[in-house]
Amino acid sequence: MRVLFTTWASGAHLVPMVPLARALLEAGHQVRVAVPSECAAAVARTGLVPVQIGALPMAVVRAPEAVRRPHGIWPTDWPLRPTALTPEQHGVLRACGDRQVRIAEAMAQGLVAFARCWQPELVVHDAGAYAGTVAAGALGVPAVGQLWGSAAVLRLDRQRLEGPPLPGYARLMRRYGADPAREPDLWLDPCPPSLALPSRARRLPVRFVPHDGTSPDETPSPYEARRAGAHPGRHEHPGRPGHLGHSGHPGRHVAASNGRHGPGGGPRRSGPVRVCVAWDDAGGPPDAVRAALWVAEARGVEVVRVGSAAEGRPPAGPLHRVLPGCRALLHQGGGAAVLAAAMAGVPQLVVAPRLEHQLNGARLARAGAGMYLPADALDATRPGARAAGARLALDLFTLLEQPSYAAAAHALRREALAMPGPDKAVRAVTRLTGPAV
Repeated sequence: MRVLFTTWASGAHLVPMVPLARALLEAGHQVRVAVPSECAAAVARTGLVPVQIGALPMAVVRAPEAVRRPHGIWPTDWPLRPTALTPEQHGVLRACGDRQVRIAEAMAQGLVAFARCWQPELVVHDAGAYAGTVAAGALGVPAVGQLWGSAAVLRLDRQRLEGPPLPGYARLMRRYGADPAREPDLWLDPCPPSLALPSRARRLPVRFVPHDGTSPDETPSPYEARRAGAHPGRHEHPGRPGHLGHSGHPGRHVAASNGRHGPGGGPRRSGPVRVCVAWDDAGGPPDAVRAALWVAEARGVEVVRVGSAAEGRPPAGPLHRVLPGCRALLHQGGGAAVLAAAMAGVPQLVVAPRLEHQLNGARLARAGAGMYLPADALDATRPGARAAGARLALDLFTLLEQPSYAAAAHALRREALAMPGPDKAVRAVTRLTGPAV
């Protein structure tokens, strides 16, 4: 069977699709990944075959300010209660949806042209790549949506979330002979049940399988393993919680080593308290987050930096390899980071700039496995950032010191590990194409 994958961005959009694509290849199916030209190299590094379908103009990709920094208080379950949203909030959602439609319009011509030539029997697309549904509709084949760890199965191509398709999306579907009311036949959802919101969509839970953005035979460097506190070739258990007691140096803290057992049943880890900070935005963390990290380091916490949080230092390595040596993760709340920390059993502190991040942070807090606050709650002025950083550091120390957070994070890990793997997803998606497969 030929299966066409597509996404408009690498990183968190591509990562969740790689395990299924590899599992399909191992089962003997043919796989291609159609992406804008700027994503082709990232696809190739995974060992999959990229198909370039043109470039996306930056003006199309760039999110409006209202999308990047939504203001005001949103209900923590707003995808379930669109009638509770204000007109301004619906305007933000409309701006999000219109942006995704513009991206789909920029991708559709190249994607549909390749699909009509290659004739896939199934299209798998990331949740934000509406062009995948367009291509599946144009060919009359099943469409599978791949979620990336958001708490909700959310399509912003609908007016006010539950209404008719956005006008631009309806026009795009009709242009290629597809029904504007068409929805993906199945959603693959890596979000653990405790974090997920209910949905009427047909969902298949599939365990998150992290990867380094490289082909399967590549292994981490010894430097990455050392920075992660891991031992190459040996299974590493998640860090256990220990009280941050005072050491012999004023103002410094170390993890207790008293031989007792943590919530996960293993011994508490001795040695320095290690916290990971991971940031996706090119500009790095806000000043308040940097200030919180300075406070933590001044009190003896070892801070391991990943992504733009490395701030000119050598990065510690892929997030999922770093986390098993850490006691907490401070990040924005993106789906891939949430799932990596859930798989590692690590409590999370989320400083959330965008709606999806805030939704994920709120669900983590509800599950007891973390804390969160919207990024716009932080004072952006220099004196204000220092004060906000001090308060954020207190939240971080609370996360480290209260055993309930680590216990909930370990419960979330057990839940995530119990989810079905990509092999079950292969059977589910191939059944969509009919009994002949």
